Amino acid sequence: MADSRFYDNRGPFSLAQVENLTGAVVVAGANLGEVQDVAPLDRADWNQVSYCDGVKFQSALRTTRAGAVFVSEVLARFAPLGCVALVCRQPALAFAKLAAAFYPTAGCFWPAGLGPLRLIADSVRVGADTIVAPGAFLGENVEIGSGSIIGSSAVIGRGVRIGRGTSIGAHASISHALVGDRCIVHVGARIGQDGFGFVGTSEGHYKIPQLGRVIIQDDVEIGANVTIDRGALADTIVGEGTKIDNSVQIGHNTRIGRRCIIVSQVGISGSCDIGDFVVIGGQTGVADHVNIGQGAYVAAKSGVSRSLEGGKVYGGFPARPIEQWRREVGVVSRLAKGKQGKNERSGSQD
Repeated sequence: MADSRFYDNRGPFSLAQVENLTGAVVVAGANLGEVQDVAPLDRADWNQVSYCDGVKFQSALRTTRAGAVFVSEVLARFAPLGCVALVCRQPALAFAKLAAAFYPTAGCFWPAGLGPLRLIADSVRVGADTIVAPGAFLGENVEIGSGSIIGSSAVIGRGVRIGRGTSIGAHASISHALVGDRCIVHVGARIGQDGFGFVGTSEGHYKIPQLGRVIIQDDVEIGANVTIDRGALADTIVGEGTKIDNSVQIGHNTRIGRRCIIVSQVGISGSCDIGDFVVIGGQTGVADHVNIGQGAYVAAKSGVSRSLEGGKVYGGFPARPIEQWRREVGVVSRLAKGKQGKNERSGSQD
């Protein structure tokens, strides 16, 4: 499931190996020979392993095509016919352990065993009229289209594809990513690093391997010091024509639509879905798994803790229609002034 341009699969594994690696127990459908990869429930195939971590994913479990699924004992009976139920206490933890076995180098900055690093690998392909400034690093199998510019000390990781007429600023880093045509990535931007994903255990926080990508479509501009995390299993996507100001954080698996405007210091958590033509004001925070509908406007310093309908203007914390927010602020202000005036009058009688 993971893109082989960026990740090396160390499988397959037998069911016995899966049990040994994760502590899960096979309780049903043990006719599966080997598993080839890991994948999410809704995209897994017959030779892949997935996991179901809670009742809210029960419907996806019932219809999955996965060959095997890590699941709690309570939900094991909902695994479809032919799907191996791998019962364990923490399905997400078991899945993370198996993913780490399949992709032990997923989080490595430089794969071991390749010999001395070179600033520009022999396998790099660069189009006509492209400028690569001194000190830039281009990893194995990087492809850059014609008429692009790679700034000094930029780091372009293994397998990255960059389109035509795209400018990458000095000291930017891009890994696990596909970047379109006519994009601008300003200085110091970080694209494609690990998403922030952990499973809590009694011994601490177990890291979930991040096996997705970042997809930057055409005509996107990304400001200085922006960070865009790659997906855990799915991709993080920035849609065509979107403009992102400086110092914005975009979490893993988030999808941003076309021609959005995201202003400085916005923080967008993981697995959000931002529609086309959305505008998000500066210093706004967006909670995880939130949807913001097409054409919505979110005022600066708002807190988006739940999904918002498209075509409306929102503000405040929690974000709500801006007319409602302004009325509430006005009422509170008048109440505060009234109380202050009452206290002043009471004080004058003493």
